Amino acid sequence: MILQNKLRIVYAGIRNENYDARRANSFEYQNFYLTLKNMPNVEVIECPYDQIIHVGREKFNNELLMLVKTKKPDLFFAFMYTDELSPRVLLEIKKITKSIAWFADDYWRFFNYSKHWPPYFTYVVTTYSRAVDWYRVAGHENVILSQWACNTSFYKPVEIKKDIDVSFVGQHKSGRTKVIDALRRAGINVQCFGFGWPNGKVSHEGMLKIFGRSKICLNLTDRKSLWDPSVIGRLFLRISVNRIVPDFHFVDNLKAYLHFPTIHTHARPFELAGCQAFVISGWSEDIGKYYKEDKEIVCYRSTAELIEKIKRFLPHDAEREAIAKAAYNHTIKDHTYEKRFQKIFSKIGLS
Repeated sequence: MILQNKLRIVYAGIRNENYDARRANSFEYQNFYLTLKNMPNVEVIECPYDQIIHVGREKFNNELLMLVKTKKPDLFFAFMYTDELSPRVLLEIKKITKSIAWFADDYWRFFNYSKHWPPYFTYVVTTYSRAVDWYRVAGHENVILSQWACNTSFYKPVEIKKDIDVSFVGQHKSGRTKVIDALRRAGINVQCFGFGWPNGKVSHEGMLKIFGRSKICLNLTDRKSLWDPSVIGRLFLRISVNRIVPDFHFVDNLKAYLHFPTIHTHARPFELAGCQAFVISGWSEDIGKYYKEDKEIVCYRSTAELIEKIKRFLPHDAEREAIAKAAYNHTIKDHTYEKRFQKIFSKIGLS
């Protein structure tokens, strides 16, 4: 039981995308750090990994340990990325306070990354339901299942005329291109925005307007082929802070490589639902645990089914709006990051 009025948390994660100060704030900064910062009963102290670029990994970790010793937080919260954190320092922090690590992409990174870290934290969090058993088979019982969510400070409805039939906002990738080309061959007017598409990137405000203007918003879950050079490279290379370095843990890398095509749950359906958008999403085995299919979200399992469902729902404004409203209400009630954190804090004894 904590005695102070606020829950004090030391938070570690990347502040800017790819450690580049010229780029936008990272996903985890916007959705994790800022959510914690805005929670009324939380005091959060940020220790961004970006400092490593200037002071080096060893000094960063020593300063992190000193910060924890000085501030005596109720929790150390780390959004895991690469090898920024020192196992030695993490064990020292674990003696001082509770610590928790949030892992992304466990559907493939568990095998050559995530599985190595649970001994250094009090708890670890995964968003992939199958990974819970993987952790336990590996001898780790300190795992919590959670999920991506919506930051309602950044994602909210925009009242605007719906003059776009179908939209997709996200980076251009080969698998996505094949789907978009198939939709266009089927006579569907779909507009794409993001890095690599002819329309280019849009601002966050511009993206929210696109969601509001769209009758149908897509969440494409199609993955790169195992034969894509960038995927094959993962067998022999890994990221270390902001660099690509050789990695010869071939067996673990092979397991990760073979799981890379797994269709998994993205954050985007939660964000779209928080904007009261009508969503057609690629199916994943976890998405149905959070939204009722055809009542709050529409899913497709093949490109042919996606084409059929777009044509099925496009003429029916009232039905789309009812589904979008139901998803929005469910999101605000249960699927915000604040709700996710509250549940995690309760599970680990921090109320």
